[in-house]
Amino acid sequence: MKKDDLFEEMVTNLTLNFMDEDFDIENANILLPGRLAVLAEGFARNLTLEKVNERLEDEGYETLYARSFYEAGLIYAFSHQLSYDRWMELYQKYMEKYTEQAKSKKQSFPKGKITLKNLEKYVRENSSEQLETEMLTSFMEREIIDSQSEEDFFHFMDRNAENFSAVREKARYYFCKYLYLYIRQKIDSYYESCEKSEALLRQYGSALEKEERGYLELHALEELNFLKPLTALKKDAAKSRNRMPLEEKKELVENTAITPGGVFDEFNYFYFGYVSVDWMELIFELYGSVEDWPDNLKLRIAHALGYCSAHPVAGEEQKALKRLKQWEQEELEKEEEKDREYERDEKKAAKLYQRGRSGEDFFRDFITGKRDINRETLISFLLFVKTKITMEDDNKITMMRMNRILSNCGFSQLSPGAGFDRFVIEFLRSQDPFSVLESHVDKKVGEGENFYLYKVYKGAYCHQDELAKYLRIRKKEDPGEQD
Repeated sequence: MKKDDLFEEMVTNLTLNFMDEDFDIENANILLPGRLAVLAEGFARNLTLEKVNERLEDEGYETLYARSFYEAGLIYAFSHQLSYDRWMELYQKYMEKYTEQAKSKKQSFPKGKITLKNLEKYVRENSSEQLETEMLTSFMEREIIDSQSEEDFFHFMDRNAENFSAVREKARYYFCKYLYLYIRQKIDSYYESCEKSEALLRQYGSALEKEERGYLELHALEELNFLKPLTALKKDAAKSRNRMPLEEKKELVENTAITPGGVFDEFNYFYFGYVSVDWMELIFELYGSVEDWPDNLKLRIAHALGYCSAHPVAGEEQKALKRLKQWEQEELEKEEEKDREYERDEKKAAKLYQRGRSGEDFFRDFITGKRDINRETLISFLLFVKTKITMEDDNKITMMRMNRILSNCGFSQLSPGAGFDRFVIEFLRSQDPFSVLESHVDKKVGEGENFYLYKVYKGAYCHQDELAKYLRIRKKEDPGEQD
């Protein structure tokens, strides 16, 4: 079955199954990605918008988003309890009318170049003067719900055509806003160091040793590794005269490209590399060779790898420990082979390097609006910024503010249960957050599982693209054409 038939097929099957009161969706043969399965369930059960959003939150998915061309129609359908077929008729009409307009929407980052100036412009255009989010999404959703007819809905589409986005704009906004605050503070620190360097040069002049002339600037520039390149500024820092004026430096910095890879590296480094290193690598870093591991750890890891049961019987334990040592040797040989690949084949080395750069690609897409940022990445990025810079009270990441941001983005608020949310809550409340980090890493690795932040971004994708793949658009048939 083709992808674009699956959504309709799922609605049909679920509708039939839901006639049976004992039917449980968890036991259904769900072929769709989870979020779409919930939407299909909504049509099959004729759920209200409130119930659909409640089901999405219960399953850990984002609620429907009023600034999506696709999901605006879904909000209208569920709030007015349209059947699936009736919604598809409406969907065809407005997509044919507005799709091209959506594609031609003005880009915040022309040609994908991300500069501080463009980043600031994007944040300000989507904020009030206090850099607080506008209530645009909420207003749009309310207007859809209040539409009395399809004609009203089309008037809404006409008025808001410029406000639609391929991704959840509010989550993107918060990511970009806190990225901007982080970069702005780092850059302002550099400007301050330039002014201090100028004051030192005026006071002491040629009496300063060469390495002393720009040490303040050079140190501040090290904090700007996410900008490319800064060679001219580094050379200028060592001069004692004919130096670049501060305004010229500012112009250069504000228009220098921000490298998403550099931002991702700072983010990953902050979490001690746990974003990019899996538990198999970490366990050797944390505990050394298998021979040095505590006995209870050996058994836990052997069980996690499937070498023995949770409570090994006589003889099983020794076999498991022997297999564990073989596994260690296999992992060591893999690393050595990877090192040899780097040494003898530059092209292959480049490919291997690129495999580890997926975080850079995701961060670029988050900023430029090509991919919806997922809940876990947004949370962990906000924690990163919170810990790295000082912020005014209006922007400080507290438990209350974190939950408000999540709610504004259509994400579920932090829950004090186990898992990722428990880690976040403890990290937020602790006076020593990094001890919390290490404690959770030790626990997960000791269980033979990856830490919560390992490739935390991997669940991010474009919801609009996903929905488009699985929607069956009924086109008018040409004479003689068969469906």
